Amino acid sequence: MSSITFLGTGGGRFVLLSQRRYTGGIWLELESTIVLDPGPGALIRSLQFGKNPENLNAVLVSHKHIDHYNDAELMIEAMTHGTKRRHGYLVIDKNALGYISGYHQNSVDVLVPKPGDSFRLDYLKVRAIPTWNHEGIGFRFLSREGIITYTSDTGYSEGLIKHYRNSRILIMNTILPSGVNIKSHLNADDALRIVKEVRPELAILTHLGMQFLSHGPDKEARRIQGETGVRTIAARDGMTIDLEKLNEGEKQLRLGNF
Repeated sequence: MSSITFLGTGGGRFVLLSQRRYTGGIWLELESTIVLDPGPGALIRSLQFGKNPENLNAVLVSHKHIDHYNDAELMIEAMTHGTKRRHGYLVIDKNALGYISGYHQNSVDVLVPKPGDSFRLDYLKVRAIPTWNHEGIGFRFLSREGIITYTSDTGYSEGLIKHYRNSRILIMNTILPSGVNIKSHLNADDALRIVKEVRPELAILTHLGMQFLSHGPDKEARRIQGETGVRTIAARDGMTIDLEKLNEGEKQLRLGNF
């Protein structure tokens, strides 16, 4: 089954510290099995939600914030059977590489892509994409089920829209509700603008901050869907999206331009 499972949907230091929402990142079952931005709790949550970390092929870290890299070494340990076999990939932003020990780096193949670089994880083609402040990277996955794009932490910029186009699924780290602005992070109004321009098949809000959780992420998702006509959901901890059943009976996959 090709799927996306949210090991955690929380973002920001106060959600991380309270665990009001988990902070384990995202598990992708595509042509390669990937954990994306494994923050605190990634190992525990993967086991809780029925995932075996020993089956991983890659650990991806988009930037150096602790809620994105904290459990990377644990997941590498699992992926390499306690570092007893060299196996899999660590794909990591250059600014985060120093947070991973040389011991763990030596047990995997390390890729440090720049925005615009394309690479393969087994049979899966991936492209690193820029973020607003260039202090991290996002990812675009060209899977057999279509393009899945992950913005990572970023502010809004018209120049980033081209990197999100033709996505079947667009996963946006949306830490803030509408009306609350921080240049380096998306709020719900930014997400609305992006969805209007990109028009994915499914837009997903995740990496939700404390104010957003108090405001009501489901309410914001319904507003975005109502104004754009694009199916939009706020992710929940443990939620799995079966990509093969996303449009049951339809074979109109949005491959577009990678």
